[in-house]
Amino acid sequence: FPQCLRCPVKIRPQIPFLSRFFGAASTYVATMAAAADETQPPPSASSYKQPYFQLDPNTANNGPVDTDIIGQVPEWLEGSLFRNGPGIFTVGETRLRHLFDGFAVLHRFDLHQGKVTYTSRVLDSESWERSVKANRLVTTQFGTYAHPDPCKTLFSRVMSYFKPRWEGRTDNTSVNIVEHGDRLYTLTETPVMLSVDPKTLQIAQKDTLDRVIAVHMSTAHPHFDREGNMYNLGTAFNPPNNYNIIKIAPAKSKDDDPLSTATLQASLTSRWTWSMGYNHSFGMSRDHYVILEQPVTMASFKFLTCNWRRASVFENFDKHPGVEENGELVVDFVGYSSLDVIDSLYVDRLDETGVASVHPIFRRYVLPLSLRTQGSTRLLRTTSKDNLGTRDIVTGGHAEVDQNLVRFPHSSATAVLRKDGTVFLTPDIITEDGSHMELPRINYDMANGTRYRYVYGTSLFSHSAQLKKLDLDKKQELAWGEEGYQPGEPVFVSRPGAVEEDDGVILSPVISLDSGKPCFLLILDAGTFKELARAVTPASMKWALSFHGTYLPQNKPQ
Repeated sequence: FPQCLRCPVKIRPQIPFLSRFFGAASTYVATMAAAADETQPPPSASSYKQPYFQLDPNTANNGPVDTDIIGQVPEWLEGSLFRNGPGIFTVGETRLRHLFDGFAVLHRFDLHQGKVTYTSRVLDSESWERSVKANRLVTTQFGTYAHPDPCKTLFSRVMSYFKPRWEGRTDNTSVNIVEHGDRLYTLTETPVMLSVDPKTLQIAQKDTLDRVIAVHMSTAHPHFDREGNMYNLGTAFNPPNNYNIIKIAPAKSKDDDPLSTATLQASLTSRWTWSMGYNHSFGMSRDHYVILEQPVTMASFKFLTCNWRRASVFENFDKHPGVEENGELVVDFVGYSSLDVIDSLYVDRLDETGVASVHPIFRRYVLPLSLRTQGSTRLLRTTSKDNLGTRDIVTGGHAEVDQNLVRFPHSSATAVLRKDGTVFLTPDIITEDGSHMELPRINYDMANGTRYRYVYGTSLFSHSAQLKKLDLDKKQELAWGEEGYQPGEPVFVSRPGAVEEDDGVILSPVISLDSGKPCFLLILDAGTFKELARAVTPASMKWALSFHGTYLPQNKPQ
């Protein structure tokens, strides 16, 4: 069953002049247009209220620093946790505007014989080093433009974030850090891939996926199979506007070109002639790829717009022969009800309250993979609620019109065959608005591509900041939280020899929201969700936010 996907839906027009010319526009366009407005230059750098926005190059580079251990670190926990996220929001007189703009800060927690040391470094990207040298931002980020250029239109400046090759494109890979073969890569939503030295946290090699595959964007959330192959979704804006699934086998030696094995596994043409859906991530089971083609679109002619009258369509590829359990494919994702989430993550807004204005809901859809009507094969289309446009994706089987086709246990999701041959989907709402669970993780090594029961997440930028464990069978929730602290993404580490899915620990970086109190690495028992230990750094040491991380056992090359 696919790993969790994030999906903003229910778009509405926001910008009057764009609506007049193009019919509709999204909040996403509004935020990007505001960022590119040359009449509003970025404000001068100033102090922030939230500790995680207060880092500078002097406070972001630390370690290795010994931590104080409260509790007991499991003896078997020997390895390193690597994390990546935006940490520097001021460069000279430039104050970065959006959470996704911050320059990457890498973190490493080394766990050995019950002790933990902490190291952090600003990622030495070309964008960072050039900006420091110029004492201002020199490459456009997600929501902050570098400088106004009177020769460029508003939209061309916005789209320079995704510019091909190195010319003018940011290499600030501040979203994820993943292991592939014997390399660690930092990733963002451009094709840039930076290999970093796990010991120094400095860049070892720069590369771009578009060097070998024709893509202009790629997700920061690749998937991996049992053989160690990495898969990612890339978007190509050149005709015919394709979503491309790319496979990269691990390099056999350190001297091999790490991207020489990249191959195109599947390609899907956008349902829109002049635009393509934005994809934050994609799904992959053992037998299928899943692309969530959202109505939030990026136009091929270099501006952003939105088909706000359309709903999401699930696209399904056969990865190899075979079907999922009982002919159904389950798709889980954490989704937002509007694109106001983009607006809510402006730094000034977060810095004022520390709370986002909108929060996600965990949804589960169940897709029938094999259907037959009235004894003959028909091509069917899977759609989501309020959909006005559909795509053909499945064949075969047996079904009746107006019948709920879902047989998956413990789920209230529906998939109803309609007279026009479409399958109308409604989700199983796993968490309500009050849960606020983001950055979902599973026991990936055990359950990736198969049925899983437990999902772990954190309620990010919430009035009640907590780590969460969801039991998807019982729809029950366990939580850990402490007043005045923001826990980060939970990373599951399985106990050696474990048989049960939740036999292991959760590692989460916990940031103090009070500058007088220390940050710490939290270690929870994944089964009971009770605290085992915390590794505390000095109270004077500030930590940057981190989006995602990966754990490498000690026996893995570092």
